Amino acid sequence: MRAIDYLYGDKVAIEFIMGGLVEDVTTLYDFDGSPSFVIERANARISEMWHSAAARHGMPVSKEHMSLYTPRYTSSFPQNIAYEAAKRIDKVKAKSFLRRIREATFTENKRTSQIDVLIDLATESGLDAAQFIDQYTYGCAQADFMQDRMKCRRNGITGFPSYLVKEGSTNIILGGYQNLATFQTVISRLSDGKIKPRRVGPSLANVMDFVKRYKSVYPVEIEVAFALDRARTNLMIAQLERERRVESVAIGDGCRLMAINPRRQSTVKRQDGAEVKIAVNK
Repeated sequence: MRAIDYLYGDKVAIEFIMGGLVEDVTTLYDFDGSPSFVIERANARISEMWHSAAARHGMPVSKEHMSLYTPRYTSSFPQNIAYEAAKRIDKVKAKSFLRRIREATFTENKRTSQIDVLIDLATESGLDAAQFIDQYTYGCAQADFMQDRMKCRRNGITGFPSYLVKEGSTNIILGGYQNLATFQTVISRLSDGKIKPRRVGPSLANVMDFVKRYKSVYPVEIEVAFALDRARTNLMIAQLERERRVESVAIGDGCRLMAINPRRQSTVKRQDGAEVKIAVNK
């Protein structure tokens, strides 16, 4: 999705639809036993699925034991409703918020169905906490979520992720994991070849532009956006780290890349008249 956003820009609009995958985890699998036992088994099964998927898509997941669901928190609906609440406040920041929910869930092992965790993630994403709480609790976020679920049902979507690619009155639905080439083919076909990705070479400057634009980036996102292999991607990241332009932070079973703030120099004069250069963060 980031590669599409980066390469197509305003030519392609990306909208996230909340499908509400897990209404109640105790009914998700046919496990026998007490509710606590069933939830523990479900957590283990979901964790296995996450790691199996990560081996294919390359995004990191937590190495810790996954405990997203508990007897008190049995649903993924709160995360869905939270996104709808954020979207009513600021659609751009809502997308950053959705990203943080995903990161916190998959790489930081946070129980993102808890309202206090959601509030923290909302404020990290630049949303006002009071506004978010108001929209989540008293606004129309839940109704918006139900509308999204109905949209999924109308289009026959029962599995996630699924993608509805639309141009005018023509729709194509793609189910499951898809690579960038598939999306590019579909976009070209629906637009009669008129909508094309921009050409962006895999230079260090362009990779830095990508990192700065999205603030928090994973190596595979660079790999996909610039059509690089893993070895070349790692070499470029290593060079940017040596030049102190990006920093790499271990997260889950992978790493997160962030741009290092550039430093500027200020000149001050001492009492003896000598000039001293002081480097300060912007």
